[in-house]
Amino acid sequence: MEKISREKFVRIAGTLGVGVAAASVAACGGSGGGSGSGSSNDSGGENKPETSKSSEKKPEQAESGTSAIAAESDVAPGSAKKFKDGGEDAVLVHLDSGDFVAYSAVCTHQGCVVAFKDNQLSCPCHGSVFDPANGGEVVTGPAETPLPEIPVKVQDGNVVKA
Repeated sequence: MEKISREKFVRIAGTLGVGVAAASVAACGGSGGGSGSGSSNDSGGENKPETSKSSEKKPEQAESGTSAIAAESDVAPGSAKKFKDGGEDAVLVHLDSGDFVAYSAVCTHQGCVVAFKDNQLSCPCHGSVFDPANGGEVVTGPAETPLPEIPVKVQDGNVVKA
């Protein structure tokens, strides 16, 4: 049986209309096989669902020369996408309000990688919870410091660093 990455699972599940639930399940799942590159643009080929939406379009280079984190249409409201920021784990969240925010995914308590679950960023190591809609503020400790924000903006249909 072929193993698929979390990112691929979330993308497939999102296409089927269960994005938030699938993101929660995938974020809490095991480490799965995969290259560990953090990239969700490597589709792997044969198991990719067919759609006619523009969401299949890969993020392009923005006019300013910065690479896009994701195509705006690839991250449904109420879901998130992991990415790398200068080699560090980061997460892009499409809030229910329609805004995009991004944060370091490294918990400020002891450095574990947080996961998006139930519209919050949760640390699997010690239970800290952060609110992406409120500046990455701590909802539940032991962390005492918010997640560092990564400024982002929408440009030409892509989400890019601001």
